[in-house]
Amino acid sequence: MKFFDIKKNMVAFALAAVVAVGCADAIDVHAAEPVNTNATVNITAQVGKDDASVFAKSYTGTVDINLYKIAVIDETGKPQLSDSYQNCGIDITVLNNSPKVADIEKNIVEPAVQAVNGKQPDAVITASRKDGSISGKVSIASGAGVYLYIPQPVSDEKYKYNFVPYIIFAPTSDYVVSGVAGADETWKYDVSFIIKPQETPIIVEQPPHDPTTPHEDEIVEWGEEIIEMESPLVPLAGPKTGDSLIPMILCGLALLFGLGLIAWYFSLVAGNKKVVEE
Repeated sequence: MKFFDIKKNMVAFALAAVVAVGCADAIDVHAAEPVNTNATVNITAQVGKDDASVFAKSYTGTVDINLYKIAVIDETGKPQLSDSYQNCGIDITVLNNSPKVADIEKNIVEPAVQAVNGKQPDAVITASRKDGSISGKVSIASGAGVYLYIPQPVSDEKYKYNFVPYIIFAPTSDYVVSGVAGADETWKYDVSFIIKPQETPIIVEQPPHDPTTPHEDEIVEWGEEIIEMESPLVPLAGPKTGDSLIPMILCGLALLFGLGLIAWYFSLVAGNKKVVEE
């Protein structure tokens, strides 16, 4: 992440804009002209060109990035907390002392994230994939200020993506961005920041095996023919535990009775034949 230190009227001001994992040293700036507080600022969110993450390569959905104007900027470039964020624990004065990124996170970002909880954002950037990269833009009338941006978590079939919230200063200048002596000090109202994704694999739990589930159909090869046979759902022989034996006893008695009738029939036929011969 990069942050920039703006000095105006002997007041050192740190300007934060996330552009990479690391951070650059703060630089001193003396603006050539006053800030136009009535101007429209255009804020762009994008994924870094060199980002090789799964999100940068394969995510095809959209990402909503909430913007909260936690401070306004006067014509000299000095920030003042917005009325709705007074007494919320946000220490905007930390920007006067060439702070490190950790100082900004602790004294501004963390309390600001808690303060905006449940609030409607002042603007929303919807970033989506265009021409192979993910980006989005929003225009805010009379928008000069310090913004807390919070990208909302998203997911796809394989990953969950989270992003680190931070702050961005609008407007800015070439001298602020580059720190090169002689660079253009004109305030620019088109600003941008980099969203850095963190992905977490989605683990899909397999359902436990059900031993009562029927087996898949078996394929039996017979000669040149393929015969599809369904596996039986129940045993083919023997009664199940708990089944009644009465039907089997009745069937056995009926069988014996039938055999007796057959034997009696042949006995009659044999007796009649003997009588005829006599």
